[in-house]
This record gives sequence, C-alpha cells and structure tokens, in this order.
Amino acid sequence: MMTRLIPLLLALWPLGTHAETRAVLVGVGDYLYLDADLQGPVNDVGLMADTLMRRGVAAAAITVLSDAAARVPDGTVRGLPDRVAILDALGGAIAASGPGDTVVFYFSGHGAQAPDLNGDEGGGMDEIFLPRDTRGWNGGIGAVENAILDDEFGTFTEQAAAQGVQLVAILDACHSGTGFRAGPETDVRARYITPAQLGLPDDQVSDAVGQGQAPAGDYVFLYAAQSDQRAFEYPVGDARLWHGDFTRALASVMQEVPDITYTALVQAAAARMRTAGGQAAQTPDVEGPLADAPVIGGDAPGLLRMQVDGQTLRAGLLAGVTKGSIVALYAGQLDDTPAGQAEVTEVRATEADLRYIEPFPTEKVAYAQITDRALDTSIALNFSAEAQAHLTDGFDALAARVDVPLDAATPSHRVVWDGAQFALIGPDGVLDAGGDGTSIRLGAGDTDALAQRIGLAVGRLRLEKALAQMGRGAQIEQGAVKTGFALGPTGPTVSFTLTTGRMRGGKCATPDGTPQPVTGRATAHSCDVLGLRYDNTTGGMQDVTVLYINADNSITTLWPTRNLSNRIEAGGSQQMDFALVADAVLHEQVIVVSVPAEPGSMRTTLAFLGGGGLPASSMGAVAEYMASVTDPAQSRGFSLKPKGADLSVHRLDLTLTPFQTGD
Repeated sequence: MMTRLIPLLLALWPLGTHAETRAVLVGVGDYLYLDADLQGPVNDVGLMADTLMRRGVAAAAITVLSDAAARVPDGTVRGLPDRVAILDALGGAIAASGPGDTVVFYFSGHGAQAPDLNGDEGGGMDEIFLPRDTRGWNGGIGAVENAILDDEFGTFTEQAAAQGVQLVAILDACHSGTGFRAGPETDVRARYITPAQLGLPDDQVSDAVGQGQAPAGDYVFLYAAQSDQRAFEYPVGDARLWHGDFTRALASVMQEVPDITYTALVQAAAARMRTAGGQAAQTPDVEGPLADAPVIGGDAPGLLRMQVDGQTLRAGLLAGVTKGSIVALYAGQLDDTPAGQAEVTEVRATEADLRYIEPFPTEKVAYAQITDRALDTSIALNFSAEAQAHLTDGFDALAARVDVPLDAATPSHRVVWDGAQFALIGPDGVLDAGGDGTSIRLGAGDTDALAQRIGLAVGRLRLEKALAQMGRGAQIEQGAVKTGFALGPTGPTVSFTLTTGRMRGGKCATPDGTPQPVTGRATAHSCDVLGLRYDNTTGGMQDVTVLYINADNSITTLWPTRNLSNRIEAGGSQQMDFALVADAVLHEQVIVVSVPAEPGSMRTTLAFLGGGGLPASSMGAVAEYMASVTDPAQSRGFSLKPKGADLSVHRLDLTLTPFQTGD
C-alpha cells in the first residue's frame, strides 16, 4: 500500500559538515550616494571575523569588504563593499569550494524593499541589500541601481547546492520598515532605508501569489529581524563602539558556547538583545534545512530546553510531555548545572503544570529539560482477547516496545482484530464508524513492526487530541470552499481543489483540466492534483503549517518545506499543488493549522510533527515554539487565553483510489 504527495509548486527561500570554510564578510557604513551612513558595520565585520577565527576558520580564508576604517584581524583579505566586489567575492568563494566545504556570507548594512517584478514574493516586495555604491530607483532598468536582490542571493544558493557546498548566510539588516519606529538617534539607529529615500514608485508593486520551487542543497539563513521589523545598531561599552544588536549578541554566544545548533544560537542571541526601552524591538529568525545542524567549528549539541514560567512548563502534549515525567530546572538556557528538579503533574496541549521537588531552587528558573519521561497515559489502549491471540510474540513482548498502556481498564481506544489485521476503534466499540475502512488499521506481522505502527497511530491520536483541546468550544464552519473549525468570528480562507489527472506511458502526466472546488470529504484518483490555496484575510500575519496524515498514520509536513519560512503577511496568499499517487484505496487527511503572529514574534511551525511524529527525547525546534505559545512577550505561537480568533484548523478528508481510466 503506497501513497505519495509530490510538491509541484512551493514558495520559499534560501547549510553543515565542512572540510574547509571560506567566509565573505561585508560591512557597509559609508554610502557614496545615499545620505544613510551607519557606524556599526566597520566594527561588526571585525567582530565576526574574530569570532569565526576562534571557531577554527583561517584568517586567509576570510574576505572582508568594508570601509577602510574597519577593525579586522591581520591576515584577512581586504576590499571595498561595492556591488560587483560583493558578488564576485561570494561567487568566487563558492567556486573555490567543493563537496562538504562551507561558505559563510555575512552582511552588515542597510536593507530595504523594492518592487517584486517576477511575482515570487507573496507580499509583492523583494528584500534588497545596499552596497556602498547603491543609488536610488532607476526607471530605465526598473530597479534600485546597484542594490542586491534576495533573488540574486538565491542563485548563489543554487550554485552552492550544485557543488555540494554548504551555505551559511547571516544578514544584519532590515527586512522591512512597516509598523516600527527607531528610537532616539543618539541611542539607536535603524539599518533601514525608506522607499521614499530610494525613490521607489508606488505603482510597481506586484500582488502575485508567491510560489516557486524550494531550492535543493544544504543552507541556513540567520536574520537580524522579522520581515515586518527593522534591525538596529547601538553604542556598546565604555568605548561607545557601535555594533549591530544582532551581530553583538550572536558573536557573544558563538564565542562562549562551542557546541550549539543554528536554531539554538539564534534563540540564545535573541535573549541577549537590547530593545532600547521597547522602541527598537527586533526578533531574529533562522530558516533552512540545516537550521538544527551544529554551528561551524562545533559538534552535535545537547538538547534545547523548554521555557518555564513559575510552575508552568511552556510545552505540553504536542511536544511529547507526559504526566509524571521529571524535568531538570535551569536558570539559563545554556547553564550546565541544574538549579533543581520538578515533576509534571498535569499536561495540556501546549503547557504543563510542575511541582518542585526538594531541595527547591534558590534562584529563579527559566528553562527545563526532561530527564525521566513517564509513560504516556493520555492515549491508553486495550487489546481484545481475539486481538491478543493474533500477537506473534505475545502481549508482554509488545507492551515492552511501546510507550502507552495496552491493557487500560478505561482505554481511549481499543485494539480489535478485523479478520485480517489489527484495527483501532473508539471506546464505543464501533468498527469503521465513518464508513468502510475509516478506522485506523495497524496491519499484521511481527512484534517490532506492530510496535512501530502503534507508535505512528499514537502520534496521530495525540495530534488529534491536542487540536481538539485547542478547538474546544469552536464553531463549525461550512462554506463553498472551506471546512474545519476556528476560534472566533474571523479566520483565514482555505480552499481545496482537485484537478483530474492523466496517465501516459504508465506515469502521471501534467493534468490539463479545470480545478474543481472540494470541501469536507473528497474522493480522488491517483494522478489527480490536489490544490490548496491559503488567503490571509485576518488582518494580521499568520504562521501556517500544512500536515498530511497518511493511511499508515504517519504524519507528513507538506508546508513549510526544508525548514523555511511559513509566515504569510496580512492580505497575502500561498498556492500549493500536489500530485496524488496511490496503488490502493486509502483514507487520508489534509490539516491546515494557522496561528496568528504577534508583532515582532518568531515563527510558529508544527513541521516537527512530520516525518516520524512527536519527538521521543530531543525537543529540537519544538522547545522554542512551546516555550512561547502562551506568552505574549515571546509570542511565537497562539494563546489559549479566551481573547478571540487565535487558532484556526481546516481539514480535508481524502479517499484515494488507483488510476481508473487507463493509459
């Protein structure tokens, strides 16, 4: 039995193990044609060069393109940060590298936005970065003269991927200027140039739906700020040396902590960043397939910790937290010595209650890490006598291989034998209550195979239970192109379509039919194309995760792919199309989870649920998500507080059948 979804159109943007590392560090403070000088970049490039050298990068492998006054270590290659020099240096570093090598690109300077003329940006604007020879808008070429577009960086990502080179890009510049103000000029300076300063025409902005193929290769991007924020620089220390806030914080963590992932690095840097009395708030971000890989010069890192607020653990059922588990408590995210211990007493979807264990911590704790995971009783099974009789190695052998009870007196689900294989049914004892084949099937076979399938099914059940918790009291929405539940009166618009597929030469061919809207439950054939359009009609930014529950109960993340951004701006849209392939009748489901992004928040993603379900021991990127889902100050996710339309979930049930019309 096989089902496969093949992404056809996905939006997104642009690391790892390295034999050699080359770096191109750019700091632009003195602009030749723009009245927009900065003081921090000349110091930033030196700090970053020193940091990379401490992590093992040779001075001769570092090219610094900055103003003449830049303070940089001896032995580095020097130049000026003009457009051609920047592109040549980056292209040359990649060309000189081979499989397993790493290229680091760092940019400190002004960022801005320009009209998106090729339709690949959902918000209608390209991010641009300004070398020292940048001029204003040139109508003759339809661009900001000498600026570097994010699309151009994308070509270097493709070049690196083709050569097996890992690319690390660190950008300490603004991504957008909407909605945020700089503080007093004497205390803080924004690394942002307004469209008016560049002479951008208002009639050039594209409103096309962002779409394109996610690039291959190993890469990671570290951003100083969210797409809706500016990045800032400040004078630091007694010497009053200016530095980009992100660069300063990032370098300090890189110099202090040898073994850390890029995700944990950005999170730790964010905790150290200044806000200048709240006027200059910025939240860094990280994306890319190797976001959870070790930082250059380090080894495999330890576990990322979950946030603690008093006696509340900001992680719950979705993060695999179980009642009765023991956690070690820490004052800081990077502390080696625990300040105490606590027991998990109650677990909800996204948070849990803690009971401190004597001796109580003498200092305020902020993080926790699971040290002893208790058996998960939130999902409790019971095998019927007939089902037990079909176990190849007996009941006890199976029970030792799974993390849920199999003989619960009051089970959440029962395991029965349907005549050919094991099946999961509800406490009511009804098999296939939703129609033929709708109960979860576990197959037959040896103990190890059955234990694995039970694990997948339990992951699915935990997800369903958590989503049900979050949707408690929700209204059911029924419409022409939308179904699901949402909290509050307004939510995003999610529409599904199916396009009848074709087969040529025994393979699926590009369909040429008209997409037809579908809702609720739909039947599709192999080679059909499933279309999903997300329209953010909420008035604020949304973080979107699209999950696919396969017939074998495994969970696949359809979007975001490759650990890239899943944020959709207000008024923005995202179109995704997937080819469906099935060699048997299969009952599957698409789930779209949409979470509002508070201003300045880090992105929320449930992508960790795909590819194996819930984590068993390592929290990975889950920790930061769960750390902030109920904390407006952190605000990486939704709040469970009764304050309005926070979470929305849309579903489509699919019954897939093999291709029926022949060649």
